[in-house]
Amino acid sequence: MKTKILYLLLIFSLVSKAQNDDNNIETFRDFYIGSNLSFESSSLNGNIIEEIFSGYIDNNLKDRILNLSDDHILNLSFKNNISYSENLTDNIFYNFSFSDITEINAKFDNDLLKLGLKGNYEFQDETLEFENTRIRANRYQQFKLQLEKKNKNSSFGLGLSYVHGNHNFTVISNNASIYTAPMGLYLDLDYDINAFSTDTTDFSLFENNGNGIALDVTGFFNVLNHKFDFYMFDLGYILWNNNSRNIFVDSAYIFQGINIDNVFDFNDSVLEISNILDDYDNINEKNNSFKSYLGANIGFKISKEIKGNRFGLITYGLNNKWQPYLDNEKLSFNKIRQGFEESDYKPYYFVRTEVIFNNVSLLPKIGYGGYTNNLNIDLSLVIRKNISFAIGTQHLEFLFDKENTYGTGVYLQIHKAL
Repeated sequence: MKTKILYLLLIFSLVSKAQNDDNNIETFRDFYIGSNLSFESSSLNGNIIEEIFSGYIDNNLKDRILNLSDDHILNLSFKNNISYSENLTDNIFYNFSFSDITEINAKFDNDLLKLGLKGNYEFQDETLEFENTRIRANRYQQFKLQLEKKNKNSSFGLGLSYVHGNHNFTVISNNASIYTAPMGLYLDLDYDINAFSTDTTDFSLFENNGNGIALDVTGFFNVLNHKFDFYMFDLGYILWNNNSRNIFVDSAYIFQGINIDNVFDFNDSVLEISNILDDYDNINEKNNSFKSYLGANIGFKISKEIKGNRFGLITYGLNNKWQPYLDNEKLSFNKIRQGFEESDYKPYYFVRTEVIFNNVSLLPKIGYGGYTNNLNIDLSLVIRKNISFAIGTQHLEFLFDKENTYGTGVYLQIHKAL
């Protein structure tokens, strides 16, 4: 891992030096460091999130969670990145960045949450159904090179990334149910599950279990005093290696307990899965490679200057995500629709402006959509000095209206013009 980073940095530094030696141009250089942590949920409000992280979940809290919604979407993201930008000619720029990314995304219905929080004792003579349950967790590093040609009125850029995959865990259940007979006499299970997992023998932070690529397309143009930006970031995938586990289960099973002939001979071997399911052979497990997709961001924004010395741009925008679970179709309209649906992300509409106080700016933003179904407020504080800082919070409403807040997050950026 360290060797790859050194090679990439050496290559880009040599390219940069050669370009600047051959062209008598004024050099522009920028250096960024950033970190972003966010948690969002379509159904857990701020009060419940705070109580969960306090470390104690009692029956009252479990009931409140179960009464909030019939469907649940959770998303946790932690990203750290470093980037360096420089001009190659007067109107051609490049940016090289390195990112370390951990993402967890899940969608499940209330019946599965009932089973997870309370077990099946309270649901005797009931059938709990779990349809369209999806869980995925990704950890990877991304090395990205972007080239952009721009002038005062327009620009166009392309980016290509190498993705170093560490770990992946994916579970997809299209249909599943559990029926608990009165007094727990038997369990009737019916399920269709696909599961994928990378090698679990080594959970090192930078272990290499797969490799991938991703594409960026960006640009802007100015029309009638408005700036129109469009973008597509991280459209790509990771191909995980042949040591990955692929598990497919599609079956119905009735579990009627364990027969014990002699209680004094009871030991751990009685509970071995091979004994409990000795006649159960519908689990298809093999080691094989599989493909998982990155979460691509696709959208546009429109900006216009506001009259007055205290204001910067006002920006309106729309963002969407594309991230299918399975590589089960070739590129088509069905594949495109699948990616938007399985991202579990609704179109995110936002408006943002800037309030300027000398070298300090406030950037408030109001948005709707994404992983949540309500309005949310973001706020950034930017301090412009020799080294500039930007610190911000996502879901600022968490501070004053936790009951109607469905997420939280913070980020920090450090910028230095070299």
